[in-house]
Amino acid sequence: MKIYIISVPIELQPVSQSLIYPTHNKDYGVEQDFLIWLKRNSNSLTKDPNEADWHYLPIFWTRWHINHNFAENGEGLSELRSLAKDMIIDSEKTFTITQFDGGTLIDIGKAIQFTAAKTINEGIDIPILCSLHKSPLFSVKKKFLGSFNGSFDTHLIRTEMFDHFAHNPLFNIGNGLPTRFYKRLIQGKQFNLNILASYVALCPRGTSANSFRFFEAMQLGVAPCLVGDIDVRPFKKFINWNEISYYASDITQLDVLLKNIDKSEAIRKGKMAKKIFFRDLYYQKWCKYVLLELKDILKAKP
Repeated sequence: MKIYIISVPIELQPVSQSLIYPTHNKDYGVEQDFLIWLKRNSNSLTKDPNEADWHYLPIFWTRWHINHNFAENGEGLSELRSLAKDMIIDSEKTFTITQFDGGTLIDIGKAIQFTAAKTINEGIDIPILCSLHKSPLFSVKKKFLGSFNGSFDTHLIRTEMFDHFAHNPLFNIGNGLPTRFYKRLIQGKQFNLNILASYVALCPRGTSANSFRFFEAMQLGVAPCLVGDIDVRPFKKFINWNEISYYASDITQLDVLLKNIDKSEAIRKGKMAKKIFFRDLYYQKWCKYVLLELKDILKAKP
């Protein structure tokens, strides 16, 4: 299988973005990561678009939209359409990588979106990644069945989770999201330590169906539980997510899951989740699955 990298105007690959999230993150994401990985795997590339099985559109959608006020009121979309016009040779052979909520936000025909943040956009799920968190040198004792620290106004399911679990001493449910392990340590509200002190990291969907917390928990070695109406755990054909994580479609299902949790199993899942994260899902590791997905799509074509 051969891939042709479409040449795009330099404006469509901004060197930075005006807002970084999560706050500990570097200005780097899956869109830049895949382009770097693909260029390093030159045996998969061709300079002839006619020879290629797939055409890769390497626009840095997230940086573009963030730098244009998150596309609020359509800001930046007209310019984006103008710059992207006529770049796609054959949309049925084209794919792109997106992280921004809602994906490209412009019409790219039948091109496939590999998306880390699904909202109204269709696409193949990929992980939503950020820089690694620091872990303390000491072992953190488990004291919570589950934990979540963050805002509650990005989706109704977060509000429902707060109402259901916030006053239960078995759970740590709080607002705010400090990210360095020594920050607010005395108050016990620190993000990393709360995850490490939990059997399960609660990862409710927000604006998008995915959650940074899901993969942050994997990195820290705690079993993540995605909570949301769409199961966006990526690459299900290749990764057995039931071995390393949990999923609940709503708060009722989550309540039943947590009431019946096997703590020993949760610890085992967390350890395996960390192994799989660094082997298959962190930067440069997840990219191989994009090619496997594309190969499967080719096989299915008549």
